[in-house]
Amino acid sequence: MCYKNMTVCLDNSAESSQRLDFSLALAVRHGAHLTALYLTYVPFIMSDSYTVWAPMMLEWEDSAKTQQERARESFYATASKAGINFEWAGYRSFELQKFIAHARVSDLTIIGQRNPADVESDRDNDYPERLILKLGRPVLILPYAGEIPKTFDNIIVAWDGGREATRAMADALPFLRLAQQVKVLTIYESADHENDLPDIDIAGYLAKHDVKVEIERNQSIHIAPADWLLSRAQEIHADLLVMGAYGHNRLTELVLGSVTQAIMRQMTLPVLMSH
Repeated sequence: MCYKNMTVCLDNSAESSQRLDFSLALAVRHGAHLTALYLTYVPFIMSDSYTVWAPMMLEWEDSAKTQQERARESFYATASKAGINFEWAGYRSFELQKFIAHARVSDLTIIGQRNPADVESDRDNDYPERLILKLGRPVLILPYAGEIPKTFDNIIVAWDGGREATRAMADALPFLRLAQQVKVLTIYESADHENDLPDIDIAGYLAKHDVKVEIERNQSIHIAPADWLLSRAQEIHADLLVMGAYGHNRLTELVLGSVTQAIMRQMTLPVLMSH
């Protein structure tokens, strides 16, 4: 398995250019085709008066078109220099289902963590969550703070024996095979007891894929699982956290589980999630 077709999600946020630079370097390293999907956030108009909001919408449309065109030109210029195959598509925030359908043909989709201080990244509050839970593909989330590592040499895999963790581990194989160290941290907050895969089978599976792995068993922890995972990642200087994204159905809407939500809020390193 390898990542031969990648998608990066861009917008007008402050972190978008860093996300693009990382994705271009990753596509070059894997010899992959890169698709840039640009998401334009449609503003919420509170006024009921057409005479009030119509001029505002026209001004916003002109600004949005200018920003997207600048982003497209920048992408074409940098992708051409990188020497990879690439394409571009633009969507509005109300077209998220089309956006997701386009990204489904990729082996890996790269997005940014929501920055609460950035008005551009905070306009669609549930966009990252909806993408992760509905895409059906692995999603690599880059933190908005700190420096993004150029390579993932030291990787943590969060393991609870369930379906989502198994999916994430398999989806991360291209990264795991290139890593210098892979540590599987067993943590059981809500294990899928009907489908548990024993630790020894994890090591055997990864070894068959030429992954050097170390198993760390943790039967009970005394802090929140998300805090513990991020603390361990910092202690061993991990470059990437691999984990399953958990959701539950509430009032017919998909909602992320508590650990997944906490990781997405507090993440200090790139996180690969699969659902």
